[in-house]
Order: sequence, then structure tokens, then C-alpha cells
Amino acid sequence: MKSRKSACRASRRRSAGFSLIEILITLLISAFGLLALVGFVIKSTTLTADTTQRARAAILLSDMSTRMASNKSQAAVYANATTVHGTVIRECSGFTTPATIAARNMCEWNNLLVGSNDAQAGGNASQLGYRGCITQPISAEPNYVITIVWGALTPGVPPADTCAQNAFGDEGLRRVLRAEVRIANLTAVAAASAPASAVLTP
Repeated sequence: MKSRKSACRASRRRSAGFSLIEILITLLISAFGLLALVGFVIKSTTLTADTTQRARAAILLSDMSTRMASNKSQAAVYANATTVHGTVIRECSGFTTPATIAARNMCEWNNLLVGSNDAQAGGNASQLGYRGCITQPISAEPNYVITIVWGALTPGVPPADTCAQNAFGDEGLRRVLRAEVRIANLTAVAAASAPASAVLTP
């Protein structure tokens, strides 16, 4: 009887020991699974934020393209302000003449870069970090390059474009979206296509 009782007790101890090891292994596997899930969530959140920033940059790019196309006679004025830092919200009223419409557009574009139209009071440039550049690579050609730059959350390959260079610390965080806009000189086209006036001689 004693031997049977001792054997039963030994088997119970062994089964209890195995159960404890199984529980520890299960907990360890679950911990690794949770860590992988957390990493996936962080990665997907970062990618979503980067996609949202790029989409907003495309909107800012399209906005300035439309402004320049609507003010063709003053297109070269936009290229004089090569970098808009988007850190100061300015009053943009009082620009009414054609020569100052470009200045008003640049002022309003600056406010869009800052994020002054967002719900957060005072803009959120520190979160968005957008910069804008407008250049005219060849002064004799009506081609203009509009560039939007922002700071990403994950590092990558530093872009070759120099707009807002070193503005975000690590150059690997700087992202660039650019487009070339050709502004037609309609006045010159009209003058070239106009027929010469006929001179009548008696």
C-alpha cells in the first residue's frame, strides 16, 4: 500500500511539474506574439502617417500650381521667394493689384504650409513641418518647379533636391514632392499669331 501511495504522489509531482513548464512556455510564446503585434501596429501607424503627409503635400503642390496658372503675367514673381518656411502666420489682406496678387498667394500658401486652416489654434507647423520652394531653372524659359518638403517619421535615402536642406536635422527624414509647371505666355502667342495690318495704297 505504501509503495502504491508513494508512486501516486510521485506521478502527481511529475504531472504538476510538467504543467508548470507548459504554462511558462505558453506565456513565453504569447509574449513574443504580443511583441510582434505591437511592432506591426507601430509600423502600420508610421506608414499611415507618411501616406497622409504625402497626400497633403500633393494638395499643397496642386494649390500653388493653380495659383500660378491663374496669375500667368506674374509667374516669375513666385520664383523670387525660393523657400517658404511655413513658420509664421501673416495677415494676407490688402493685396489687390495684379502685381501684388503673387505676394498674396505666397502669403496664403505660407499659411497653408503652417496649417493655419486646421482645427488647432495657431497652426501646427511643428507637427506638419512643411516647406515650399518655387524655382525657375532657366530664366528665359517659362518653366517653374514647385517643391514641397516635409519631415517623415522614418529615415530613408536623402533626396538630391536641395529645397529646405538640413531643415529637419537628419537628411534621411526629409521627403520631397515636386512638379514642373509650364506657364504659357499668352500675350506673346497672341502677338505672334496676329495678322499684319494691310496698308492700302491709292
